[in-house]
Amino acid sequence: MSISLYELFLVLIIGQCIFLIFAIQYIPKKHTGANRTIQYLLVIYCFFLIERAIGDEFDRTFLGRYGNIINTLYLLIGPLVYTYIRRLLFYKNGNYKLAFYHYLPSLLYLIYCCYHIYNYDSLKDLTNYFTIVLFCNDVLFFIFISAYLIRANGLLRYYLRNEEQELSFNQTIIKYIKIMLICLLVYMIFWLLGIVERFVIRLPIDIRMIWDISCLIFGIQIYIVGFYNLKHPEVFKIRFPSSRENEAKKKNGLSEKEINEIQNLVDHFFEKDKGYRRPELSLSILANEINTTTNKLSWVLNNGYKKTFYELVNTYRVEDFLHRIEENDHKEFTMVSIAFEVGFNSKSTFYKAFKEITNFTPTAYIRKMENSQKQ
Repeated sequence: MSISLYELFLVLIIGQCIFLIFAIQYIPKKHTGANRTIQYLLVIYCFFLIERAIGDEFDRTFLGRYGNIINTLYLLIGPLVYTYIRRLLFYKNGNYKLAFYHYLPSLLYLIYCCYHIYNYDSLKDLTNYFTIVLFCNDVLFFIFISAYLIRANGLLRYYLRNEEQELSFNQTIIKYIKIMLICLLVYMIFWLLGIVERFVIRLPIDIRMIWDISCLIFGIQIYIVGFYNLKHPEVFKIRFPSSRENEAKKKNGLSEKEINEIQNLVDHFFEKDKGYRRPELSLSILANEINTTTNKLSWVLNNGYKKTFYELVNTYRVEDFLHRIEENDHKEFTMVSIAFEVGFNSKSTFYKAFKEITNFTPTAYIRKMENSQKQ
């Protein structure tokens, strides 16, 4: 029996998927709740790919009777993607769970599948019946998964808006989440094309090709999940605000004395203790160090210093870097090694912060400084 290149691709992706399901268990410093969720997603992707790989081997009657059961899993994709991002990006959300009703459509669909199996032999007009069922399935799944895709994108946008308020560095995890959501968006676009091609109008692209491309998208997503989870296991999170926290932000209860005390503690932490040299420094860590709350500290930074946490910390780091350059440390050490010593945790964050603060790249700044010294 010969095997096509496409079938070989499916086998490789299924193997990668199974490997990741078990490998994620052993990631050091792993985010247990988030990784458990991605394992559930990988199991669903694995079933999808297996169905695509060997679905044609089953008898049509068997598929007609039992084939819908696996669709129950697909209704879990949306809630699981949202839960994964919520657990991954926000602290105190490691065991976050959506309310039961988010999974109710999957349960109701399973009940329908049982009813379908029980009454299958009594169905007379199978062609018309399956046309209606397939149309309802496709539309239901498209709306349901798309709704959670929009919600998940909202989580990412909130994180991006507030990242600089709580973190002093940029993370590669954001690129991973973006690519993951883009893959799911493209998949939903092809799902919509499948609905149009099947039930509305014939398109230049065949339905089987749409399915094949969908599998390719799943394959890409699986490799992305594998790469980022194994190479970048540590993720720094921010707060997910409750309604109580939002009210606290609106009502500033800080007295002038409290504001001055917090500012003095912040100044001491950065100027005397050189706390900005800690590469993992975040708003919550600083609040814990000076014995205050993140809400109070955030208010003081935004209203007292007129800076985000990211701007304040990296201003100190850049100033320290410039002091090292003035002492000609760059002639003995690389710029990146000096940047790491003053607290930056990545080359990209260093270059971005340096350019924002000085309007020069590090190389251009050093060249400008050396030219001024010669004159």
